[in-house]
Amino acid sequence: MTEGTLRWPAQLAANTVCFTVDVEWAVQTVVDDVRTLFDSYDVKATFFVTHADVAVPGHERGLHPNFRRNGDTYRSLADAGRMTDEAINRHIITATHAFAPEAKGVRAHCLHFDSTLLPLYRELGLEYDSCYHMPLVEGIRPFWIYGSLVELPIYYGDSLDLSMEMTDFQVARLALDRPGLKVLNFHPNTVYINAGSNAAEAATRVFYRDAEKLRAARNDGRGVRTLLIETLEYVRRHDIPTALLQSVNAAWRTLPKWS
Repeated sequence: MTEGTLRWPAQLAANTVCFTVDVEWAVQTVVDDVRTLFDSYDVKATFFVTHADVAVPGHERGLHPNFRRNGDTYRSLADAGRMTDEAINRHIITATHAFAPEAKGVRAHCLHFDSTLLPLYRELGLEYDSCYHMPLVEGIRPFWIYGSLVELPIYYGDSLDLSMEMTDFQVARLALDRPGLKVLNFHPNTVYINAGSNAAEAATRVFYRDAEKLRAARNDGRGVRTLLIETLEYVRRHDIPTALLQSVNAAWRTLPKWS
């Protein structure tokens, strides 16, 4: 290796694409719909779970804790007003960990990041975090953030796309062939209704957990769902390597820390 050459695990392609889903309290029918899309293309995805009994057989489950004060886990704490921030955070992480005790990774709701959370993540045996957003940045690589904790940054997020109109829901705008790790982040309801705008997504929140009404509200034009399907088709057609985040994490651990 020459001086200045970036280290990269031999077992991980430098243009690997990772499909991830923030479950966001979606009903199982909607989660099943998204999982079936991945299954139909024989692609494995990482689902960050927000609640109990999220079933995604054949795929990875990570944690999606909600640290916001309006969240159910926080509001269930009768003594929250007398608890330290550390105690509250420990409770929220522990409660979420019970939903997927096998989880190796975490992505907090709303991409919440706080350095004081990192030792708590490690305490539970978590090995990677994935909340640092680097929208469509070329050449992304994982990096160490706290001892043995690895950060796997997000390359694309459907929520940001709805807000900032980054891709016009065109797979070519994702530039999947260029170098760098590409962690793609989707949300079940957003995919299910094929959201094409923030306004369209917001209009369905009043029946967020009603799969029948959500299906009736599905957008017939271009949107998040059409982008996901075309991305899966593109990956298969062009033989672009994909991986679960736990596999990227494992590969990165073969390199020396801070390299």
